[in-house]
Amino acid sequence: MRDCCVICLTETWLSDKVPDSAIQLPGFSVHRADRSQDLTGKSRGGGVCFMINNSWCDYANVHPVKSFCSPDLEYLMIKCRPFWLPREFTAVIITAVYIPPQADTDRALRELYSAISSEETAHPEAAFITTGDFNKGNLKKVSPKLHQHIHFNTRGDRLLDHCYTPFRDAYKALPRAPFGQSDHRSILLLPAYRQKLKQEAPTLRTVHRWSDQLASTLRDCFDHADWEMFHVAANDIDEYTDSVCGFIRKCVEDVVPSRTVKSFPNQKPWINGDVRTALAARSSAFASANTSDYKHAHYQLRKTIKAAKREYRDRVEQQFDMGLCGRD
Repeated sequence: MRDCCVICLTETWLSDKVPDSAIQLPGFSVHRADRSQDLTGKSRGGGVCFMINNSWCDYANVHPVKSFCSPDLEYLMIKCRPFWLPREFTAVIITAVYIPPQADTDRALRELYSAISSEETAHPEAAFITTGDFNKGNLKKVSPKLHQHIHFNTRGDRLLDHCYTPFRDAYKALPRAPFGQSDHRSILLLPAYRQKLKQEAPTLRTVHRWSDQLASTLRDCFDHADWEMFHVAANDIDEYTDSVCGFIRKCVEDVVPSRTVKSFPNQKPWINGDVRTALAARSSAFASANTSDYKHAHYQLRKTIKAAKREYRDRVEQQFDMGLCGRD
């Protein structure tokens, strides 16, 4: 267990009288949300806790997102930026959950779903993991898109402990002996997720390399075209449209040079030539071992990525605006 990236504990029974140093494992950072007597009316029990392996994600890259405590639900949500992540993810947001047996399960699930949904909106490229003791609750009732990865009984003849992610076959769950005096089985979750880069093959597409000079040349070509010829030769509107569109495509192919681009399934849609150039410059600066050059290249890369994201966002929004105008 000492090699686990994350250890999630529920029903910790911890309070402010117990310092982190009393429970901290060597090589792990502690992140906890103890039960509040003022919010739950109970002075004992409850509480959730994370122990994060420093070799997976150091303390500086673990950030608390939100915590919640009520008679029906207790949870702690943290955002981790590990040392290594597949390119399709920017962070891992993990939520430790405890729903007491006497809780209003529907209310607890709605509250939990609302918290997770708001973070999914704020961090659309993060990987979300929700795990803990749900007792009678089932998060799939309010979010059917999630996948539950634990399929064996965890306390007697009941399955009380769940792990949800948006990814099918993300984990292989194995039962283990109870932790300490717990009456629940411990669960070891082994990652089985395959990166998008390995799930799908890269695709080839043809793109045109436009310039102001080529656009001017193409405009001259259209200005000298005999468009009436297509109208006279066509028998109906469909044939007229096909012939005009075919002529325009032929002119573009003859005037504008094209090249074949390989797109990988895990490639972000906003990555363009400027970003690739900035990435290459940063790699060269890193290889040169020049600290000042590397800092400058790193700054330029971040600046270029922001500009590329902004350009992609504007392009997508413009498409929606054009669609709305067409309906009007």
